[in-house]
Amino acid sequence: MNVQVNSAGDQATHVFPDYRTWSLIWQAPANGSGQISFELAVLSANGNGQNTGDAWGTTTHNALQSGTNPPPDATDVAFSPSEPTKATGLMVIYTYADADGDAESGTEIRWKKNGNSWTMTDDMASVPVEYFNRGEQWEVEVKPKDGTDFGDPVSIGPVTIGNSKPIASNLEVVPETPTENDDLILDYDYYDHDGDPESASTTIQWYLDEVRQTSLDGQSTVPNVAVRPGDIWQAAVTPHDGEEPGETVWSASIVIGSSNSPPTVSVQITPGQGATSANALGAIVSASDPDGQEITSTQIVWKRDGSQISAYNDETVVPPSATAKGEVWLVEARASDGIVWSSWSSSQELTIQNTPPTIVSVTMLPEGDLSTMDELRVEWVQTDLDGDDELNSQVTWWVNDEWVTDYDGLTTIPASETVRDQRWAVEVRPGDGEDLGVAVKTPERTILNGGPSTPVIDLGPWATGWTGPTAEMPTVDGGAQQDSLHDLYVHAGSDDIDGEFLTFDITWARNGFRVSDLDGLDAVPADRLEPGQEWTVTIAANDPWGLSSNASASITIVNLNPEASWSTSPEPPVPGAMVTFDASTSSDPDGAVTTWLWAIDGIELSGQSVEVPLGGGDHVVRLTVIDDMGGSNSAQSTLSFGSVESVESLEASLEGTQVSLDWTWSGSPAEFRVYRSTSPITSVVGLTAMDEAPAWGEPVPVAMEPVGVTDENHWSEPVPAATTLYYAITSYSNGQEIVLVSSGANTVSINATGAASAVDDTPTGSAPIFSIPIAVLLTLMGVASITLSMTPRGKRR
Repeated sequence: MNVQVNSAGDQATHVFPDYRTWSLIWQAPANGSGQISFELAVLSANGNGQNTGDAWGTTTHNALQSGTNPPPDATDVAFSPSEPTKATGLMVIYTYADADGDAESGTEIRWKKNGNSWTMTDDMASVPVEYFNRGEQWEVEVKPKDGTDFGDPVSIGPVTIGNSKPIASNLEVVPETPTENDDLILDYDYYDHDGDPESASTTIQWYLDEVRQTSLDGQSTVPNVAVRPGDIWQAAVTPHDGEEPGETVWSASIVIGSSNSPPTVSVQITPGQGATSANALGAIVSASDPDGQEITSTQIVWKRDGSQISAYNDETVVPPSATAKGEVWLVEARASDGIVWSSWSSSQELTIQNTPPTIVSVTMLPEGDLSTMDELRVEWVQTDLDGDDELNSQVTWWVNDEWVTDYDGLTTIPASETVRDQRWAVEVRPGDGEDLGVAVKTPERTILNGGPSTPVIDLGPWATGWTGPTAEMPTVDGGAQQDSLHDLYVHAGSDDIDGEFLTFDITWARNGFRVSDLDGLDAVPADRLEPGQEWTVTIAANDPWGLSSNASASITIVNLNPEASWSTSPEPPVPGAMVTFDASTSSDPDGAVTTWLWAIDGIELSGQSVEVPLGGGDHVVRLTVIDDMGGSNSAQSTLSFGSVESVESLEASLEGTQVSLDWTWSGSPAEFRVYRSTSPITSVVGLTAMDEAPAWGEPVPVAMEPVGVTDENHWSEPVPAATTLYYAITSYSNGQEIVLVSSGANTVSINATGAASAVDDTPTGSAPIFSIPIAVLLTLMGVASITLSMTPRGKRR
């Protein structure tokens, strides 16, 4: 919000100070424009209301254009053949196309048999015949790839595997040179790719001088009675598997009683010794006829480990997929001149040798730019036609075009072995434990400048700040806490793996907000610190080539606890008098004391100062102070008081309407204060903090004023009320009144109800005129006094 874009459309300015985050939508330039630079400048205001002292922060980000790779296409996807059988095989064919000319690499081919994935044929364009059978339904999906991206998958199918026609081969009529005395016996081999047995529907036909002899149909033997010298006989077989017939196969013509000589044959197997499972096997058959007759037929038989492989009868080539390492192959052949067959001729035996593995890919890791901080690794993928695992591959490393033999066999090079500006390559020659394949070498990669290591930071109340190599960092107390009374220093260490001199940028933030006027400083003055603040320092270590590494560390300013102390007044305290405890001398080094909690003889009080009466003996006083950050401190002391000085032998007497009090005193000269009440006296200063609050309905002690003061041991007054009177005597000396009241010691009571009838006698013995009113008045005053002193009060809390 409040973002302004200039007319050129290449600059945006954000001017609304209440929002610290904002965004804009940027449209990338056309493909091929190269590098893009984003520049950001931020103004940090110092808050003085002027256009001075503010600071700019800038950064630049470069982005390389990432081109879009168009995916490839697979078209014209089809089964080949369109009506497959086990005899024809099954494969998928398609046309690969890529808009930017990328070669096909990594295309996925996935087959399904009867609706289920058939993983054994993954990525095979041709399905081996042993994996499918008649009647199965097969589907295939082709997903083209150009080495980087996949194109859209194309699926076809299902196609049903049809019946394979049976095959009759190696037809032979024996004997080879019959006479009119010999039966002609037909022998042949039957083979069916689907494994179907030969059906009774197989047809056998005999031809005499090219004329079919229907009477011999289905017979495998021509009796000698049907042959004559000079006859030319030939047999034809049409095999049948119960579903359909195969191709009709003819035997060689045989002449009865002929003097014709059979052809001579030689056969060789190629490529000869040293053939591997990657080579196709070929049969080279040479045939000639001593009579000069034309060779009309040739028969070929392949044998593997001594067993005939009928699938390749009469084939001159055995594909590589049919061979495997360690197998022993040979080929046999014979030829016919149309009249007789030659004998079988065999090639030399050929043992299939190991096929060396092949590198599919070899990669030097890590990818991207290399620096002297990177460990170099090599990974490769190899294939082996024999299915052998990788074993004893050779790895060699090249530095600046030189083979470094010390690294032979290593798949990992430590970062410490690399130096800036070196050019590294690695070569892998794949092995399978028997042979080594062709070596593949990676392109050279240059070791670039390595950036500084991540800074190590120590924050605390150190003596000085410091930046430099990590190994030279000052040793500090890792448990030290930072308070607001000491400067905050930073120690920062970083190393450059290339040995370059590093510079350090220092920025500070307080509670998440940058303090720009501290930029570059290695310390924060104590007068900037307050308890509870969190200070964060960010260190950027920079090398001369523009690479940097950043790290941040934070520390919270701890609160220092206050110091609890107090004074007493008076000093020394007077047993039995009011004592004031004053905590104003308590202090807090980094703040203020806000709460004072007292415990005096187990009774809890609060306030900066408290005033309580304390008797003789030991008194435990504990003060806890709490500062404005919640820190606390306590101090405790035991005060020992002497005995309380009090009047003794206090007695009260009534003489007429006069009350007299007498006592003894053993202390130093003092002033005595007399307190009077019409109810028992428990306190002359009222309810103090040390007193238990009265229960509901009980009278609440109130502060009393003395009714008399004397420095003698005697005091009297007229009876104020015709009721029971209660008196308390306290002493006052050196400005302190001993206010404690003790029943039976400095308190006394007297029944003054008789004062109402005590009047002067007249000469006639009659009461004076005023005697009755005075008696009534005293009685009323006593009742009123009792009533006032017994007024119920609420319980004090």
